[in-house]
Amino acid sequence: MRRQFNWTPFQIDKLSKVQQILTELEKYKPLTLRQIYYQMVSREYIENTKSQYVLLSGLLKHARLEDFISWDDIEDRVRPFHDLRGDPGMDDFIDSELDIFLEGYRRDLLSGQEKRPEIWIEKDALAGIFTRAARAYTIPVVVCRGFTSISVLNDYRLRISSHENAVPVMLYFGDFDPSGVEMLEAMKETLRHEFGIEGIEFKRVALLKEDIEKYRLPHNPDAIKKKDTRSAKHVERFGELAVELDALKPDVLTARIREAIEAELNIDVFNLEVKTWRVELDKLSGLKKRVTAKMNEEKS
Repeated sequence: MRRQFNWTPFQIDKLSKVQQILTELEKYKPLTLRQIYYQMVSREYIENTKSQYVLLSGLLKHARLEDFISWDDIEDRVRPFHDLRGDPGMDDFIDSELDIFLEGYRRDLLSGQEKRPEIWIEKDALAGIFTRAARAYTIPVVVCRGFTSISVLNDYRLRISSHENAVPVMLYFGDFDPSGVEMLEAMKETLRHEFGIEGIEFKRVALLKEDIEKYRLPHNPDAIKKKDTRSAKHVERFGELAVELDALKPDVLTARIREAIEAELNIDVFNLEVKTWRVELDKLSGLKKRVTAKMNEEKS
């Protein structure tokens, strides 16, 4: 028998506030626990403490177990599932292959652009929002997950070398805390002094100090670690100001992503590539129909 959660009036009220947030952010689902937490904090529904985070995690667990919140509303991006299951049989395999045949063609919409922007983000928890916003522009999204490894930066070097006539642009999004501020600087140093690459345009898009003031974002006291040498430098420059990127509302963050991308593009050239892509998709659709019809004849 499943253990029942003690739904007190206080917990029910908190659940109602979470459901309100999920409704408002419908088009940005699935959200992460941390995103929901910071929306609760920014609206002053809960305090910004570790204990409140743990309590909210427990509440969302039981809310999903008891069908108050859909399992599709919240995702865990830290623990991926690698599906290695087999097919039921050959006919099922053929049907599934026909479903995806010639699907997923994505023309490089940056062809002819003078710049080659990429989006680099500090944390994986927000990757869903970034990939949804960047997909329409065929712009890569790199998840740093902390300070970036030399292997990831070498991969970037190779991508740059394949577009020698375009200016590489790194659009960086990270927390406004000692590590989040220093990560971009560390990548600059490695690319310039270890790889010897010049000419990259580095742009910190968010979080900015003015974002914290403008949107009244909640401070994250745990990010200021007194023993961390980066903390002393950060406090000297900004005071004990530390805010996570997750605190920005998804609609604000999405708008910022699109604005940052479009600021680097020649939109007229981009739109011509989009038109060409649509013509190509129509041709692929017709070809798929002919091949599918032929395959179905062979099966029968």
